[in-house]
Amino acid sequence: MKNLMYSIVGIILFLTLQTNGSNPDEWSGPHESILLSHWSINLNIGCTSYFGDLSQYDLKPMRKLFNESKLAYGLKLSRQIRFFKISGQVIFGGFKSNYKPEHSFKTSMLEYSIQTGVNLLPIIFKQRLKKYGLEVYVGIGQFIFNTSVNNYSDGQQVTGSYSTGVPEFVYFFGGELSIYLAKQIWFTTNLAVRQVQNDNMDKYIAKGDFDYYSLFNIGVTYYFGKLYRPFQTNKRVNRGRPRWR
Repeated sequence: MKNLMYSIVGIILFLTLQTNGSNPDEWSGPHESILLSHWSINLNIGCTSYFGDLSQYDLKPMRKLFNESKLAYGLKLSRQIRFFKISGQVIFGGFKSNYKPEHSFKTSMLEYSIQTGVNLLPIIFKQRLKKYGLEVYVGIGQFIFNTSVNNYSDGQQVTGSYSTGVPEFVYFFGGELSIYLAKQIWFTTNLAVRQVQNDNMDKYIAKGDFDYYSLFNIGVTYYFGKLYRPFQTNKRVNRGRPRWR
């Protein structure tokens, strides 16, 4: 787990340093805002779905949606670096299950994370698909959650709850499809699988296996500055050595 965290942080730091360095012999005219160029913000809504010891609809998407999922919404801030992207994200969500009559639960959670991804389309198809993007990514983060449980024993209902004392770790991978809508605005749809580092999100421990959940959402991304096609590279123009007087 620590090696994965260090690897992701190292990749993000490396990509951050790979900004378009300027050659003193090159000049390409006025620059866009250093602060806002290549940044974007994404607002999204969808659902988080439960996968764990009590999951029973893993291969039935519609039943999974209605019986083991809850509404999720979030915000993501990203920085585009050539074909790569680094992002920070906050998600509010949860899930539920009533697999066993004597044990049902509902979980609410808050997750915050960082991730790095690469857009595959310009690498595979060059500039032929400028209005589409297909990003694959990995990330790591932390989350806090609260689980309420209903237990039935000898015909009596017993309720309880469990909350994290400290934030828990989560790591994930996924993909995002982007479609160009208008200047600086893109439509996105995203799917990711997230592995948590405990077995308490359903308050049901069996075999010591960790719980995990999925995130599916749709959203709208707005790109700042002059960058409104996030996967289009900027071409620098060499106008020779500047003359100083």
